[in-house]
Amino acid sequence: MNDLEHRTQKTKKTKAAAATTTTTTQADKQIMTTRENVASRLSKLMLNNSNSNTNNGSSTAQAATTTSKTTTASTTAASMVSMVQSPQSPGEQSELNQLKRDADPQFSRFADYFVICGLDLDTGLEPDRFAGDNLHCSPLDRAYKSKPLAHYPEHVTWNPFDAHGICMLSLPQGLRFRTQKHNIEPKFHSFATTREDGKRCYGFSLVFYEEIRNRNICGAIHTLQSMFITELSNGQQTHSLSRVKDGPVSRSLPRHFKVAGQAPQSAQSYYDISKDKLFVAKSISLICQAPYAFAAQLFLKNLYRCLPRQPGAGISLESYVYNILYEVMLPQPGKSIRVYLPPMEPHLAAIALILQRPSLSTELPLLDFPLRLLFSYLGVECVIQLLTCVLLESQVLLRSTDYQRLMIVGECITSLLFPFIWPHVYAPILPAALHHFLDAPVPFVMGLHAECEAAHKIGSEAALCFVDIDKKHIQLPEELPIFPHKMDFMAEIISVLDKFEIERDRAQEPNLKNGYGMRGGADAMISSCTLPNGLQAARRSKERFQQLQETVYTLGGPGGSPGQLPGVDYQPLVAHPSKIDHVPRIADFLRRKGGMRAAQASGSPVGSPTMSLSSSPVGIYHDVDAVDATLPPSRMGSLSRRSVKQKLSAVDQYYQDLRINNSLREIFLNRFAHMFHAYEYFVIYPNQAKDEWLSNRETLQNFDKSSFLSDQPEHHRAFLARFLESQMFATLIDNKILAMWEPQPDEQLQLFDQRIKLLRRRHGENMICATSYEPCVLSQDAQQGFEKRLNCIDIEVTPPSEILSNRAAYFRSFPLLEKGVLNQECASSCPH
Repeated sequence: MNDLEHRTQKTKKTKAAAATTTTTTQADKQIMTTRENVASRLSKLMLNNSNSNTNNGSSTAQAATTTSKTTTASTTAASMVSMVQSPQSPGEQSELNQLKRDADPQFSRFADYFVICGLDLDTGLEPDRFAGDNLHCSPLDRAYKSKPLAHYPEHVTWNPFDAHGICMLSLPQGLRFRTQKHNIEPKFHSFATTREDGKRCYGFSLVFYEEIRNRNICGAIHTLQSMFITELSNGQQTHSLSRVKDGPVSRSLPRHFKVAGQAPQSAQSYYDISKDKLFVAKSISLICQAPYAFAAQLFLKNLYRCLPRQPGAGISLESYVYNILYEVMLPQPGKSIRVYLPPMEPHLAAIALILQRPSLSTELPLLDFPLRLLFSYLGVECVIQLLTCVLLESQVLLRSTDYQRLMIVGECITSLLFPFIWPHVYAPILPAALHHFLDAPVPFVMGLHAECEAAHKIGSEAALCFVDIDKKHIQLPEELPIFPHKMDFMAEIISVLDKFEIERDRAQEPNLKNGYGMRGGADAMISSCTLPNGLQAARRSKERFQQLQETVYTLGGPGGSPGQLPGVDYQPLVAHPSKIDHVPRIADFLRRKGGMRAAQASGSPVGSPTMSLSSSPVGIYHDVDAVDATLPPSRMGSLSRRSVKQKLSAVDQYYQDLRINNSLREIFLNRFAHMFHAYEYFVIYPNQAKDEWLSNRETLQNFDKSSFLSDQPEHHRAFLARFLESQMFATLIDNKILAMWEPQPDEQLQLFDQRIKLLRRRHGENMICATSYEPCVLSQDAQQGFEKRLNCIDIEVTPPSEILSNRAAYFRSFPLLEKGVLNQECASSCPH
């Protein structure tokens, strides 16, 4: 939260500080090298332990599950699979623990803290002064002050515990009371904070309600309600809920409240101490360095379910928490790790989940939040408009009744900026205590809950982008330029969404013909997609064959015979309803062609049904069904009757969401690569030393903007002219110049430049301006590394085991945990 106060004092010209933070010191590189060496030793020890246990016959079954199923050599696959088993000797156990300690836990631990927030019975009820004057509300509608009841461990050196900030974000609505008439189902949400050193920290919170059995608290709420009703009767308060004018009057409620059938909210706001049960909010949270949102959500939800409410089988809550704090490690770049999370019921076995981390040099950074939900919430056009506002560094305000939706939209839209990084205020969940930051005259991305008063007062500023997520509505700033190739860009995104059958609102999507939007506007298509003859289609490369699987050939020759080559039009499957009749025949043809190519590559008989299926053991991902999957549900025709989409489990849906993320993000990166494929020709490199350039660069021109714009299509210049003035673009150019002096340039810049080189290789080194729209052709290649990590697990963490000698049989509420076993990393290595 201190970061928000700090950023409000900045201007858009503070590029020097931004670039200075990107430089890598020699000490940092030595730390990275040491960490990599330790990780290598750790993997070797794990592999040796696994091999030793396998030879002894104790882990044959587990070793078989992690064997690579790809076509690589068996020895290569075996070298990539390592498992954490109980070492055979105390010496090996000691070495393993020592390696874990040497592996720099700041970068290797999954979670830094486990936190419990709620009502402190010692201090009692305290009004939340940050929530504003809420005395005009019923006591059940007011926010009270919550406190961190416990956090484990007590202190982490690299991440000091921020009690106020974490509690404020874990329970962003403050401490709330409910009765059995309310919806008291647990709700999960994520949040992000920016520390004073500029690093982003992630939190994951599960908010649930527990019954209050303390008579003093129940009596206090009853007294506050009596006082509130008396003031209403005397006309001293204006109730926030509407009063009854006509209709029946409930005898059990004050006359100012409507009966439950007519106004449920009014009835819910009344607490009858003699009849109602009183519940209070509590949260359990994980504070992490890396945003593995699904794993954190699964852990917290199932940990709450594993709370023993009656005697039975299972292990203690401390054992699960210890495992996630000290035994679960983050995967290294380009690696994967299998972890075990709490089950849905205490007596069940732990749930296995694969965590993977993309390679830094060839893949996009980690995004664990599903882009599928972003497009489901907002729709394609709204996402493009929101992205345009963020790229032009407008003030962006998100609004929703669901905190997790705010976080998903904020994280997803900022991840689509790659290779650019949002450098301004970022608070996807803005607590009530910080609402005054909305008045700051700086760019920001903030999120407000729909129930807060500030969300209803904002929305008329000319420079503000206001997004109501629940209503799928966006209010754009004045004079917002159009994103280059907007309609074609939308068409390409829609094709991927249709391929994965992502449900969304299609009302605002453009009508597609020949793969391009036909809604008009300044961004008209420049070139045609009609092929002059069938020979060009026959000579397409391997990646073009994937596009053939997602298209329909409409034959314009005499008789419409498939054997006639001239007059072939290249159209998407959503081209025209009259052409859908040909889809089953074309789908069968493409299946046969795909089976023939697979058979030729592997030496198997042509027509073998297994040749067309993906070898991935995780999820359902059949490349040969790309034609079927590309059709939207409303236009499936006869194909919809041939197959029914199988519902995936939560874990398999998570893996599928990661595939969807890769495909969509590659499209966005491809757009930026085409937009700025010649940017380095316009960079003005300095002729002085690094220190001199750093001290004088505020007065130097680093990029020839006018020459760059003169080479762009005229209808794209309005957007590009404003984007070239952004701090995001200035930071990219600064990093490009700093790469002259750095032995290891910025990783994101390296990846961006690598994609530009591939683009030039296809179109020629001397290409300056691309006037036609070129779709992404690299998404399939980007999936290979991900699938390999799912199939070849590098490390497997030991499942949680009991660490308490005596555990409680059951609890009525979520308890405070044993500090002795959770404050230090000793439980697994100490004798029980």
